[in-house]
Amino acid sequence: MILFLAALVAVFLAGSTCGIFAMLVIGIHTEERRALRGRASSSRAGTASRRLLSTRTCDEVPTRVTAGR
Repeated sequence: MILFLAALVAVFLAGSTCGIFAMLVIGIHTEERRALRGRASSSRAGTASRRLLSTRTCDEVPTRVTAGR
């Protein structure tokens, strides 16, 4: 029974990883197509892949506006 549960968890984690990777590849592909066609709007998958793959450092992060409390 424990072996079955371990296998089930392994399959679930592998499927989740493959699904995330597929969405990342789809986002990159749609962003490249959008850039080649010259469109200004961006899709959700493209935005998510750009945010995930961004290489900002702490120096490049915009400053936060404090709440007026």
